[in-house]
Amino acid sequence: MVQNMTTKIMPISDLRRQTSQIIQTLRDSGDVVYITQHGRPAAVLVEYEAYETLLAQLEDLADLASLEAAEGETERDYVAFLAEMNSESSDSG
Repeated sequence: MVQNMTTKIMPISDLRRQTSQIIQTLRDSGDVVYITQHGRPAAVLVEYEAYETLLAQLEDLADLASLEAAEGETERDYVAFLAEMNSESSDSG
């Protein structure tokens, strides 16, 4: 779980001048850095492990949403399901 992240906002010009220092700060502190360009948000920098954790959590939430959506569906025969899927893929291709 990602926690204790502080947020910093910095213009892209500072990122250009201090890239190595900023990356080291990300690694050491786990801070999130919002990069602005012309005063508007352009990108977000986050430490690699925190990013991977966020992706895993997002995947878990998507899986949970799919399971919840499928909960009310009626059961179908697997062979019939495969035939339907093959039919749909040949129609779109």
